[in-house]
Amino acid sequence: MRTNRIKTFLHQTKMKSLSLKNKIALNIIVSMAALTMVLCAVIMLVFKLHTDSLDAGGDITSGDVEYLMMILLRVCCVGCFLLVLHLFIISRRIAERSTKPIQEIINIANSISHTNLSARIPLPSHKDEVYELSETINSLLDRIEYAVEREKSFTSYASHEFRTPLAVLKGKMEVLIRKPRGEAEYREKVGACIKEVDKLNSMVEQLLILTRCEEGKSSLSYGYFPIEDLLVRSLRLYGEAIATKRLEVKIAALPPRALVYTDEYSLSTILNNLISNAVKYSHDEGTVDIRTYQEDDALMVEIRNAGQGIPQDELEHIFEKFYRSYASERADTNGFGLGLPIVKRFCSLLNIGIKIDSEPNKITTTTLTIPN
Repeated sequence: MRTNRIKTFLHQTKMKSLSLKNKIALNIIVSMAALTMVLCAVIMLVFKLHTDSLDAGGDITSGDVEYLMMILLRVCCVGCFLLVLHLFIISRRIAERSTKPIQEIINIANSISHTNLSARIPLPSHKDEVYELSETINSLLDRIEYAVEREKSFTSYASHEFRTPLAVLKGKMEVLIRKPRGEAEYREKVGACIKEVDKLNSMVEQLLILTRCEEGKSSLSYGYFPIEDLLVRSLRLYGEAIATKRLEVKIAALPPRALVYTDEYSLSTILNNLISNAVKYSHDEGTVDIRTYQEDDALMVEIRNAGQGIPQDELEHIFEKFYRSYASERADTNGFGLGLPIVKRFCSLLNIGIKIDSEPNKITTTTLTIPN
């Protein structure tokens, strides 16, 4: 009894691990073998019965042999017909059982729309091709749902960020046309409008960069470039902001004039955004330290600044689109929450590691690991 249970368990285990095509082939082979054995047994039985009757009657004549062969031929014809019929029924049942999960996949796939992306295909009990197909489709649906949700969130945030400067522009222009004003006031209001337009242009440019990166349309052109020159060039872009906040900037390039093999535009975009954040969120009269050093087979770039900092529970979100730490407390700080997502994307394209360590009102350290 125990042996039979063990055999049954092993049989079920093997059947579950077999692929669908192997199950069909195995069932057909077993059925053919079983029916062939039955047919052979019937033929042997008929042959034996007629042989015994002929032996009892005396000598065997040619007519007796012909009669026996006719009986065997009829048995073989009937047996072959039954064999084919049995195989047809078994194959049909196997096909029905095999296509039932596929029909369920079709029905569920037809029920999925952009408003209902949470439906998933139930996984079959047997790990065959249908199981792998269901698992693959479920994984695809997970990625599609994630992408659609991110797209909805992206659109919502983008429309909100555009709405704010547009509302400011509209308000200032409405104030200007209410009554005649002096040249100084006109200049002031128009200058404020120009700043809002610059914000919109900056946001559109960052959105285009980010979209182009995510769609894989950015073409990389690799070459050898001095990291020190790229850092100095990025600092020059924010020279006015550095002077306004009276920041002290220190660059320690070790080894000096170190070359990196990279795409100049992409790495410059990374450095521009990181230095922009370091300048933007530093305390007035603070210090921005930038140093490079060699570690194993990589060139390390470290940017440190003392400023508002980032809480530990927000560090995992800083690379998300439109996310701004302490956004409600930084109304006077310009930004759209797109700089670090762009940095993260370019780092992925260039195989550059990035790590940010920070605490509120303490030192924030951003470390780039650039492979040589």
